[in-house]
Amino acid sequence: MNLRTKVIILYVIITLLIILCIGVILPISLQEQNLNAISEKSIEKSMHVDFALSNYINEAKYDVLGLSLNKIVRTPDDSGFTNYLNISDESFHSSGSTVEEDIADIMRGFQVSHPNVQSVYMGRENGAFVRSYAWENATDYDPRSRPWYILATENPDEVVITDPYIPITTPYVKIAISKALVDNDSNVYGVVGTDLNLVNLTGYISGIETDYEGEMVLTDHNGTIIACKNQSALFTNISNLLNNQTGTFLDSNEGVLVVDDGYFVYYTSPELGWKIGEIIPFNVINRQINDSILQILIFVIFALFLLSIITMFILNRTILRPLSDLTEVSTRIAETGDLDQEIREEKTDGEIKKLACSFKAMVEKIRKEEEERKNMEIQVADSIKQIEGNMGDMAILNDEIRNPLTVIVAWAEMADKEIRDKILEQVAIIDKIINSLDRGWLQSTKVWKFLNRYYGIHNRTDQDNKKEEDGKEEHR
Repeated sequence: MNLRTKVIILYVIITLLIILCIGVILPISLQEQNLNAISEKSIEKSMHVDFALSNYINEAKYDVLGLSLNKIVRTPDDSGFTNYLNISDESFHSSGSTVEEDIADIMRGFQVSHPNVQSVYMGRENGAFVRSYAWENATDYDPRSRPWYILATENPDEVVITDPYIPITTPYVKIAISKALVDNDSNVYGVVGTDLNLVNLTGYISGIETDYEGEMVLTDHNGTIIACKNQSALFTNISNLLNNQTGTFLDSNEGVLVVDDGYFVYYTSPELGWKIGEIIPFNVINRQINDSILQILIFVIFALFLLSIITMFILNRTILRPLSDLTEVSTRIAETGDLDQEIREEKTDGEIKKLACSFKAMVEKIRKEEEERKNMEIQVADSIKQIEGNMGDMAILNDEIRNPLTVIVAWAEMADKEIRDKILEQVAIIDKIINSLDRGWLQSTKVWKFLNRYYGIHNRTDQDNKKEEDGKEEHR
């Protein structure tokens, strides 16, 4: 496996590890990020709903305030007004006073001009009660005990709103908006109010198109559902949905809660105190997470692919190709022993250039040492040939000296004793020198064997003897 293949495999492994990390770590991070983004967007939408809702309620409050300032409605003399206290069908009859009829006409005109107003009424401290449209059947009714009256008398300087409720006469959720009538001495002598039908509000909330396939829910400050798409849930408590998280929902102004089918993102109206929520299914978050992961993976894979191409191109030019060239040169040198190979040096500075320069310097040094070795071998061979010739001549010289010595010894035997002894003494000295030369020859024979064994250099005498024997064999 070459270096280029190893680098490609390494990049593939790194890519797979990066994709694996993205697939494991990214969903956790994206879930939190997407949930935060979705919740912020949902709360922003709830704020827009709250703005429209607050304007709607505030307009109704201003209208009630204007009604409470009408001089006829504020008539302090209510002794002739209709009273529903302790009545029966047989004994009841409307007072029919002119002032009461004028007030009823004003109330009817107000109701006609405000389609969302279900009824307009006024209660007095003496128990009198005036409606825009009188009840057809008499009923025992004390306005002073009603929530709209009590709340207004407790806050005489404000236009108050009651909690939403479903009246006995209609199936629709409504709220009462009322304002106390106060005399110059700041004494409350009555309350004027309207019933505002929330059926259109429920339709408005239910018809809001959410961005996340969710469902809008509107509750009052007690958690009573007053608007939602599910009609069966109207006027039930939000605790049926939130269970033990209801306290958190009621105590906090906004947040995100986990319910059975998804996330419940809610926002509290700062003016009304009502809470606007949106149920976002889990699959919406998961789908967005999967889409985000897919987009990120596509981008990462493309970026890694592009980075790999650029990196491989740069590595190939700066590292892989120079190393491959050096490898080929070293292989050829190892196979052929030819040191005359071209080694290219990189133009750019770096470790690869240093390696190429070092390798080139090493080859040059080996080439020089090889040339010096060859020259030395030639010199050694020439010296050995010279020594070989000298030793051969010495062997011949030994033989040539021994023959005259033999003749000298023979002649000395015939001479006088005194002369013979002197001659034989000198002959012995010469013979000793010749024997010493013979021992040197024997030692040189061992040297020849060593040279023959390790360097292939042969004794010229041996070579001559071998040639002579080869010639005799051929002659035979």
